[in-house]
Amino acid sequence: MNTSSWRRLILRTCAVAAALTIALAALGAPTRSSAANEATVYLVQGLPGRSLDVKLGGKEVASGVDGATVVGPFTVAAGRTKIELVDDDKAVATATVDLEAGSSSDAVVHLPAAPDGDPVVTLYRNNLTPVQGGKAAHAVAHVAAVGPADIRVSGKVLFANVANGEFLYKVVPADTYSVDIVPAGTDGPAVIGPIDLTLKPGRLTWAFAIGDPGRDEMTVVTHEIDLGSGGGSDRPDDVDTGAGGRPAWDRF
Repeated sequence: MNTSSWRRLILRTCAVAAALTIALAALGAPTRSSAANEATVYLVQGLPGRSLDVKLGGKEVASGVDGATVVGPFTVAAGRTKIELVDDDKAVATATVDLEAGSSSDAVVHLPAAPDGDPVVTLYRNNLTPVQGGKAAHAVAHVAAVGPADIRVSGKVLFANVANGEFLYKVVPADTYSVDIVPAGTDGPAVIGPIDLTLKPGRLTWAFAIGDPGRDEMTVVTHEIDLGSGGGSDRPDDVDTGAGGRPAWDRF
């Protein structure tokens, strides 16, 4: 076989090997799960006395949802999603939100601070970070038709001057706590509570203060999410006090 023939044989062999390598790589390469392009949404119905239908991305996912109720989780495509709350075919509140791939969020429909204002939708992203043994993650959101408030635990102010739409998050020892909410900077009377709130270990517990005190509709909606196993010591930390709230990620 002359030099030219050897060269052609080598080139053909290399081409076949390259094609085979590409084919095998394609067969063995992992494909991205559809879950990586999805997000999870819960809907918190924070309008006592009303029954609403819920639409996500134009599709009805729940109907006749009463106030002080949590529905979901609903899986939607990551990216921009329209949330609609409907009563008797009339829009009560709408919002277009950006949902990150793999995220979990609570979307809350509620009154603004002024009780005669139109309902709004506020989006809170869930912190799913596992906590240490014996601990619980606790988030409190003020979504009631009242001004800034202090949130007290066992008679002490834990979260101070929290405005409508704001929230706070803490990791605390798992236990049952007595909680009430009073106008900011006062000793009361309480607009909600006191109520007993049980925080379970290894779980995120949301507490949403909803309603209108003028209609005697104030209440707390809770929502628990399992965080999985956490590591670290079982020794609880002290619960420190906080001042001020954090604004929600998105409000509409």
